[in-house]
Amino acid sequence: MKYVKIFLLLIFLFCFFSPSNAQYKRKGETLQTNNGTTAKKTAKKKADYTLSQFLGKWQEFARLDRSTNEAVPFNDSIQIIFSDSNKVRTRTSIVTSMTMLGEADIDVDNTLTVAADEYTIKSFADSILTLDDNDKFIHRLKKMNKFWYETLGKTSAKQNDYSNPIKISVANILGKWSVYRRQAKPGATSDNALLIKNLNILNKTGASTASGDVTFYQNQTIQQLPCTVTVNDTNIKIISSNGSWDLSVYQADANNFVFGSSELMYFSKK
Repeated sequence: MKYVKIFLLLIFLFCFFSPSNAQYKRKGETLQTNNGTTAKKTAKKKADYTLSQFLGKWQEFARLDRSTNEAVPFNDSIQIIFSDSNKVRTRTSIVTSMTMLGEADIDVDNTLTVAADEYTIKSFADSILTLDDNDKFIHRLKKMNKFWYETLGKTSAKQNDYSNPIKISVANILGKWSVYRRQAKPGATSDNALLIKNLNILNKTGASTASGDVTFYQNQTIQQLPCTVTVNDTNIKIISSNGSWDLSVYQADANNFVFGSSELMYFSKK
């Protein structure tokens, strides 16, 4: 009888400490409990959109002022082509516009990077994509089968001549200038290039000098720094604490400021 009791006690202890009462998890598996339920896992946050949703051609058809939400006139409609290899082509509707090639990416905060430009995706529905440039404007783009210029004939249009720089003074370039287009030759820019986004020339400090601030891209980041601008005949030199630019000027009037070099041209407006 004594041995029977010992045997029964051993069976009880074995059943009580059986692994079936424990939780277990193997690498690559979800956590299981003893009653067969699955423990919850914390999902990694993802962006609300994917690049595959934007495959194809997009053209801007409306532009709004960020501060007033009112429509503004424009003639440099943004055009974007997303490919299935995360590559992107951007240009504007201006005849002389050059195509910029680069990578496309969407961060978890819905920041859309297209080549050297960054936007925040505000909405996407019914083939309408709304982008915030986080500076001055809200851009609304529509998916297209063809861009407008692809439907035109071969009639040539008169183009501005930017082959020769022009002589300027500080007074010609004072103002807040926003770059709406860059025209670059293939291979003219690198990943480390300092690409100007905004140039605010605010105060005349001498006969040929002024002060202000410059906003520029570098390695997909944006910096805004104080700068000085020196005018020398047909050239301007912009100096900040983290970079400098020596550029020729090709147009400088009340609303248009075109500057750069034969390799990379900047087109800006007030």
